[in-house]
Amino acid sequence: MDFLSLTHIRLLILLMIGLMLAACDPQTGIIRDPGGITDDLTPYVQGQSLSTANMTHAAQSPHGAKILSSYSGSYALLIGQNRYTQGWSNLESIPGELQQVEQILKSQGFTVEKSSNLNSRQLEDRFERFIDKYGFDEDNRLLFFYSGHGYTRQDKGYIVPVDAANPNFNEKAFLRKAVGMNQVLTWARKIEAKHVLFLFDSCFSGTVFKAKDLPKISRQITEAAEEPVRQFITAGSANETVPAKSVFTPAFIDALRYGWGDLYKDGFITGQELGLYLKSKVPNHVDQTPQYGKIKDYELSRGDFVFVVGGSNQVVAQPVIPSAPVLSVPAAPVPIPKIDSDKDGITDDQDKCPRNTAAEISKGVYKSGSRKGCPIDSDNDRVADYRDNCPHNRSKEISQGVDSRGCPLDSDRDNVADYQDSCPSTSVGVTVKENGCPIPVPVVSVQPPSIVQPSFSDNAAGKVFRDRLKDGSKGPEMVWIPAGTFRMGDIQGGGRNNEQSVHKISVDGFAMGRYEVTFSEYDKFAEAIGREKPSDESWGRGRHPVINISWYDAVAYAEWLSQQTGQQYRLPTEAEWEYAARAGTETKYWWGNDIGSSNKANCYRNQCGDSFEHTAPVGSFVPNQFGLYDTVGNVWERTCSEYDSKYQGKEKSCLDNVNNNSRLILRGGSWSDIPSSVRSANRVKVGTIGYNKYIGFRLVRL
Repeated sequence: MDFLSLTHIRLLILLMIGLMLAACDPQTGIIRDPGGITDDLTPYVQGQSLSTANMTHAAQSPHGAKILSSYSGSYALLIGQNRYTQGWSNLESIPGELQQVEQILKSQGFTVEKSSNLNSRQLEDRFERFIDKYGFDEDNRLLFFYSGHGYTRQDKGYIVPVDAANPNFNEKAFLRKAVGMNQVLTWARKIEAKHVLFLFDSCFSGTVFKAKDLPKISRQITEAAEEPVRQFITAGSANETVPAKSVFTPAFIDALRYGWGDLYKDGFITGQELGLYLKSKVPNHVDQTPQYGKIKDYELSRGDFVFVVGGSNQVVAQPVIPSAPVLSVPAAPVPIPKIDSDKDGITDDQDKCPRNTAAEISKGVYKSGSRKGCPIDSDNDRVADYRDNCPHNRSKEISQGVDSRGCPLDSDRDNVADYQDSCPSTSVGVTVKENGCPIPVPVVSVQPPSIVQPSFSDNAAGKVFRDRLKDGSKGPEMVWIPAGTFRMGDIQGGGRNNEQSVHKISVDGFAMGRYEVTFSEYDKFAEAIGREKPSDESWGRGRHPVINISWYDAVAYAEWLSQQTGQQYRLPTEAEWEYAARAGTETKYWWGNDIGSSNKANCYRNQCGDSFEHTAPVGSFVPNQFGLYDTVGNVWERTCSEYDSKYQGKEKSCLDNVNNNSRLILRGGSWSDIPSSVRSANRVKVGTIGYNKYIGFRLVRL
C-alpha cells in the first residue's frame, strides 16, 4: 500500500473567492489588497482517493510535453539564511539541504544561482538582480526557493534577512528590515516569464492562505496549463512552527527525485500536484501543514508549473512507482571548513558577514562581538563607514534618522537637518532661516489675473497654468505639450519583448500635470466628497506623490477636477505618456543612456544618485525638456490604455468599458525599481482594483 492510500486523502471543492495575503478593513470590510494569493483552483476528482490502487496509469499528457518544450530557459534562485546576527537562532542544516535542492533542480534542467546569509539590502537586491536577468523573457520558467526564518504579524507574512531584529525585542527595527510577502507579490507581478513558482521553507505563513476545501483535478495536464502562472508553496500554516531541521525540503526533493509528486502517473509533476503532495506528506512526520495556491490575478493564475518525472527534461514513457515511499531525510551536512571567504581576517565560522566585498572591508571590520566580521559603523547610525559620508554623527544628529549616505535627514531639503529644523515641512525652494523656518515675504496687494485659455500653438509649448476650482482655489499645475511625432518603443535595444516593435506615432497637443498628483491635491478632493484618504506609509503627505490609490480612485479624481473646472481631465494614453516623458529624445532616459549618479531621479537604493529612501516630494529633481518633473522613478504612473504584449494600436487610445478584469499600463518606474525599470520605454501591466505604495498618477487636460 502506498503513501497516499494510507492517508486516505479526501478532496472537496474549493470556493472561487479564496484570498491570500489580503487584509480587510475592520470597519468597512473593504478588501485592502485584492491582489494576493488564492488557493489553487484547478479541478480535482471529488470524493475519490488518490491511491495507486484505484488510479489508472494515464497515458502521458501531450500538453505536459508541449509545456516543457516551450520553455526557453529554466532558472532557479536558492536563498539560505542560516546565520543570524540579531537574536534569531542559527539554522545549521540549511547549507546541506540547499545543496540537495540545487542537485535535484539541475537534474531538472535548471540553471541554479544560490546565495546565503543576506542582509536586508542584499536580499532585496538579490531578488531584483535575478528578476532583471531572467524575469523578462516570456518563455522562461523561474523557481524561487527560500529557506530560513520567517514571521507572521497581523496576518502578514515576512521573510527575515540576517540583520533583522527579533520582533519579540524590537518590533519596529524588525519591520524596517524584514521583507514582506506584499513585496514578493509585487515582484511576482513584475515578472514577464510564463511560469513562476515560489517555495518558502520558513516559519511564517499560513495566514496568507485562507483554509478552504480542495478542488477537483483532471487526470491529465490541460492545455490551459500552458498559460502564465504565479504559484506559491509554504512549509506551514497559521500558528505552526517549522522545525530547524526541515522536513519540507527533503519531501520536496523526494517528490521530484522519485516521482512521488506525480499523483496521476502521467510522467509529469505540476506545481499543483507538488503542493497537494507536500500538504499530504509532511504532516505525517511533523506538526506542520504546507499550504499552496496561486496569485489572485486571473491572467497570472491560468497555467501550471511543470516538472518532468525522472530528473530529466526528456519525457519518460512510464515512471517507476515505489510501493511504499518513505520520506527520506538528508544526510548530516558536511562540516564547513574554517576558511575566510572574504579575506577580512575572520574565518567564516565566526564571521557574521562572511561575504564582504573589498569596498565593505576598506574601512575595517569588527574583530569581536555580535557584529564580528561586519563593516565598522563608528557612529552606530546603521550606515557602515565605507559608504558613510558623515561617519562621526553624534547622538543628537541621528536622533531623527539618517539618509542613505549616513547624514542627518533633511526631509524638506532646505539644508537644515531635521534634528535642528523647527519647520521640517517647508516647501521646496523657499528661503529659510537658521532654524529651518521660512523667511517672511512682504505681502503685496495685487489684482488676481484672469484665467486665459492658452492655445495649442508652438508658442504655448512649456507654458505653465492652473485652472481655477469652484471655490476660487487653483487646481494642479499643468504644462502645455506641443503636438508632434516620435518613435515609440525600445529604440536603444536591450529592453523587453513587450517594448517592440519601435514605431512612429503622432500625437495632438495636450496639457500634462507638471508633477505627479500630490497628497495635498488628492486629499482636497477626498475631503470635498467624503472619500477615504489613502495611507502615506508615514513618509509624509503634502507634496509627496499620492500612493495607495486604485485606477478607479485616479479616474474619480480626474472626473471631480473636470467638474470643478469645466475642462476635460483624464489619465494619459500610453503614447501620450511616452511622448511627454521622452520630450524629444530617443535615449533610455530623457538626459541620456546612463542613469548616472547626478541626482536626476529617485530609484532603487540610491542607484540614481538620489538620497531618498522612499518617495521624494514632487519637484525634487530637474525637469525634462517639456518642463515635466519625475517622469523617471518616484512612483509608477497610471495610464488609460489597455495592455498588449506587442504594440498593435491600443497604446494610442483609452480603454472603453473598463472592468475589474482589465489590465492597463503603468509607466515610469518607482523609488523601488532598478535603473532598467525606469527607462522611458519600459512598460508593465496592472489591474484596476489593486493599489500599493509604488503606484501614483498624473493627469492630462485636453
